[in-house]
Amino acid sequence: MMAELNLLRVLEAHRSIRRYRPEPIPPEHVRQLMHAAQRASTGGAGQLYSIVRVTDRESRGRLAEMTGQAHVASAAEFFLACLDTHRLRRLLEQRGLSPGVRPLSLYATTDALLALANLATAAEALGYGICYVGSLQRELETLIALLHLPESVCPLLGLCVGVADEWPEPSPRLPADVVFHENRYHEPTAEDLEHCYEAMAGATYAGGWFNALRQYFMAGQEYEVREKHWQSALARQGFQVSV
Repeated sequence: MMAELNLLRVLEAHRSIRRYRPEPIPPEHVRQLMHAAQRASTGGAGQLYSIVRVTDRESRGRLAEMTGQAHVASAAEFFLACLDTHRLRRLLEQRGLSPGVRPLSLYATTDALLALANLATAAEALGYGICYVGSLQRELETLIALLHLPESVCPLLGLCVGVADEWPEPSPRLPADVVFHENRYHEPTAEDLEHCYEAMAGATYAGGWFNALRQYFMAGQEYEVREKHWQSALARQGFQVSV
C-alpha cells in the first residue's frame, strides 16, 4: 500500500520543468530510467521503438535551436523516442521470414509512447524534473539526418530530464466528468464546455488556455502544421499513412 501511495504522489506532483540546474544524472540512475522504459507494455512483444539518448553537446545545441526550446540543451539528459520497425524487419529476415509490406505505425507509436512515459515517471520518482518536447516535429527531416535514422525509424517525441531549477504551479486539467465516460460517449453540453474554460482558466502556457487553443488547434495553426510534417516524415521513412 505504501508503494501505491508513493506512486500516486509522484503522479500528482508532475510539472513540466523548463529550467534545470547544471548537475549531471548519475550513471546508475540513467540505467534505471532505461530499464523502466523497457519494462513498458508492448504489443505482441514486438517492442517497436528505439530511444536515442543524445549526449553530444553540439547535437543537443542544434536540437535546442530546431525546437526553439532552450531546455533541450540545458537539461542533464535528452531522450528521443522513435518508432522503429527497422529492427523488426532485420529480426524476421535473420530467421528467413518475410516482413510485412508496410511498417506498423500504430503499434510502433503505442510502444514508443508507453516506453517514454515509463521513463518519465521513473525520472520523477527519482526526484528529477521532466519535460516532453514535441516541437521537433517541424524539423523531422533534419533530425532524421542528424541522428542517422534508417528507413522504418521515425522520431516521435523528446524528453528532457534533469535537476529542476524551478517548481511551477501544477497545470490545471479538464473536469473529470468530460474526460471519463461510462459505457458510452456522452456529448458535452454547452454548460459542460463552459465548465472546461472555467477549469482551465489558471493555465499560463501560451498566454492562457483559450489563446493556446487558438494558437495550436485552429485550422492552419501550429499543430496542424506539425501534423503535416509528421505525416510526410512517416511516408518518407516507409510507414503506412493512409488506408
